[in-house]
Amino acid sequence: MKILGIETSTRAASVAVVSDDKVLAEVIQESNSPHSETLQVQIEEVLKNSGVGEKIDAVAISIGPGSFTGLRIGLAAAKILAYAWKIKIIGVPTLQALAFNFPTESVTVLPMIDAQKNRAYVQQFKNLIPQTEIEVCAIDEIINSAGKLEGEVFLCGDILHKIKVDLPTNVKIAPPNLKMPRAANIALCGKFLLDSGKEDNLMNLEPRYIRRSEAEVLWEKRRQLLSEK
Repeated sequence: MKILGIETSTRAASVAVVSDDKVLAEVIQESNSPHSETLQVQIEEVLKNSGVGEKIDAVAISIGPGSFTGLRIGLAAAKILAYAWKIKIIGVPTLQALAFNFPTESVTVLPMIDAQKNRAYVQQFKNLIPQTEIEVCAIDEIINSAGKLEGEVFLCGDILHKIKVDLPTNVKIAPPNLKMPRAANIALCGKFLLDSGKEDNLMNLEPRYIRRSEAEVLWEKRRQLLSEK
């Protein structure tokens, strides 16, 4: 099965093509340009470099949590391709795809995605299986809780540079090649989900935001102030 993976939950957008368990091509780009300006070029480049062209069986898309705008752009592109090519689409939780780098019971994985204001979306995994629900927590609180877990704990995600406290002895930072969401992992995790019988509906698939955007929060506050006048 050939799967196109798309990851746009952070500033580093990436696209990949995998065939069964082999990564045929992957492009990762971090820039100040919005994903809407670079994603189509990345998709075309990966399809060409992989040698498969448009012979894709499914598209796997990162559905968050993550950047509100990035998730919308990636999902829109994935839906267009799935509709045009008449292929399956599978939404991959971003934190689960991050945990896909550590398919072992010997360590606990805490994938974290920036939720702004020194907070992170976080979920605990062991051998790819979620141990908790997704939460939004202060970074220091996450580190403190990780230190109380048994055995080695690996932190990964796009927020590691914001960690300012000393890490407990059992807590490690994932190496650079394993710390960020990647389209190859989105595709591989998508295959894992498809093989287990999961498939999403093209029309109903939505990003997993977890919380409202700052713009929505500010608008709600403004509306309350206006109603009180």
